[in-house]
Amino acid sequence: MESFKSRTVSYGVVLAACVLVVLGDLRNLITPSGYWMLWGVVTFLGFVSAFDKMTIKLARELNVYVVGFLVLFVAFLLSSIVNFDFRTFYQAIKILCIGVVFLCVYMHSLRLAQGDYYSISAVSICVGFFVFCLTKYYLIRWHVVLDDGRQGSQLAYPGVLWKTCAFFAGFVMVGMLFDGKSKVVSVFVLMAAVYVLVMDSSRTGFMVFLLQLAFVFILSLYIRPRVTLWLCFLCLILMTVVLFFYGSSYVFLNVDNSPLVLGRFLSGDPVRVQMLADGLVQLKVCMPFGCGFGSTTTEAHGETMVVHNAFLASGGDLGVLGFVGLFVLVFSPLLVYAVRIGRYILCEHKVKQIFVYSIAAYGGSLGFALLLMLHPFSTELSEWGIWIVMTSALTVVSHQLAVNTQVERLESGV
Repeated sequence: MESFKSRTVSYGVVLAACVLVVLGDLRNLITPSGYWMLWGVVTFLGFVSAFDKMTIKLARELNVYVVGFLVLFVAFLLSSIVNFDFRTFYQAIKILCIGVVFLCVYMHSLRLAQGDYYSISAVSICVGFFVFCLTKYYLIRWHVVLDDGRQGSQLAYPGVLWKTCAFFAGFVMVGMLFDGKSKVVSVFVLMAAVYVLVMDSSRTGFMVFLLQLAFVFILSLYIRPRVTLWLCFLCLILMTVVLFFYGSSYVFLNVDNSPLVLGRFLSGDPVRVQMLADGLVQLKVCMPFGCGFGSTTTEAHGETMVVHNAFLASGGDLGVLGFVGLFVLVFSPLLVYAVRIGRYILCEHKVKQIFVYSIAAYGGSLGFALLLMLHPFSTELSEWGIWIVMTSALTVVSHQLAVNTQVERLESGV
């Protein structure tokens, strides 16, 4: 009974974190301080409920994450001192808070069953879909349409809305294909996910979503070649949904006949190319301590904009330590998992829940790395919340894979 209660509380904490990610622009309605306060409430309640009779088993790689956060904190601190910039110092405090939130979500992720990631992701997608439709058709004053046709809401602007699909759809797909979850429910949830992705028309969103599809496709070929037929069928359904929403006879959607995202891909992105060039120049100029948070900028459309590459920006803003700290936090979970999954595949031949859901978590974590390559450097929980959720899930399953592999080797006498 106590175990069930603990798991229920943990489920609520992780789900709340996911919903706050999905509704990342809630801060525009309740102020950024109010948004951070919501995360603070979730974190506080999470810590209060975590320290009970249950033993918390921490993975060894958490030490690496702690080092990454400390290095990033020191980078902010040094840059603020060198540039006499209080704003940069303020960001250092936020980075420490992000580390605390991560520890809370990670501890509760330990209590979840692998199948819980499926239902949490499905609920998160449904929340994002419901809120968007509510603002599009009823609370119209909260509906957002940009000049280029991209759509969103006051709770999830274009550029945020796509994350609802890209980072959670993978868990729904593996649950449907490999864990016996309802195929009917899963297909409807994925249709809702693709719908919000299309409405946002984010190029990054489509790339992350296609990355998730690729991982699930490879997984299906490895585990159950016949399941690949289900995956192809799913892709056909999703493509049909996209064509339906962009069909010329369905003018109630108020979009052009051709997919907006396709036009955005074909038009290229010279602005981002120029951003990268300017970012490299500033990176050289501002070494070794950086020029302060938000200083790595470029001129675009007659305005000054921050460079849309978080890794370049971290080096230009914070110097060498900033780049190293961010690199450690983003890529160390991916590298640790890659090593462990290789050992697991060589040692383990039975299909298990932990294996299939780990692929979805890995796709989400890799997607976040891709996001940082194409978006600005941020210290907001609406951005880092994705890293917190995905890295927590990936670290838990990665640790369990390592334990299973070690047990398997001991049993086989290797």
